[in-house]
Amino acid sequence: MLIDTIREDRLKALKAKDEKKKNLLGVLIADACKDNKQPDDTTVIRFVKKFIENARENLRVLEKGGGSSSVREDTQREIDILMQYLPSQLTGDSLAAAIRRVLELESIEPLPSNMGKVMKALGAHYAGSYDGKEASELVKGILSGNT
Repeated sequence: MLIDTIREDRLKALKAKDEKKKNLLGVLIADACKDNKQPDDTTVIRFVKKFIENARENLRVLEKGGGSSSVREDTQREIDILMQYLPSQLTGDSLAAAIRRVLELESIEPLPSNMGKVMKALGAHYAGSYDGKEASELVKGILSGNT
């Protein structure tokens, strides 16, 4: 289970005296295990994505506000640490192919009115392995016949 891997990595960071990684993973574990001591991988991935999105937002604010380079580097390091816990991400052509496979597997007609059905089915088949915003744009394009 992914949570076990994160726990092991936190222990390794503790032994290596990597305070940044130890603290980041500790907070991630605490949040992910708040409701369930042994959350499933989908739940953990959801929390990892939330942490990454928060760190990216912090990075955007720091870049606009001219934050110190060391703080920006620390924030980027957080993102790099967290990214290793996500499954390989589908993007571009591979994501479009996955959407077309979902249309076939679920026998969904390629009509704009089926956007919700396609997104739900995509989530069921490829949970955590794509960016929702990118998928939404591709689904719209495919269903409208533009892609």
